[in-house]
Amino acid sequence: MDQALADVLKAIGTASRTLVLQNAAGMACRGDRQRLAVCLEAMTPGQLVEVAAAARLLSAAADQELARRDP
Repeated sequence: MDQALADVLKAIGTASRTLVLQNAAGMACRGDRQRLAVCLEAMTPGQLVEVAAAARLLSAAADQELARRDP
């Protein structure tokens, strides 16, 4: 029973982090700097680290894809 609860809590944590990242990414894509700033301000340092790492990875992958498509 304790392991089941731990697994559920871990899944909830993962889902929460994913939603935080999706929310921030959506605001960034829409160029909504004011709401993005509020969203980032509410994040924990750990969440900010995750968002920054995800943004760097996304940026690098997008740059590689653009370079691949450039004739």
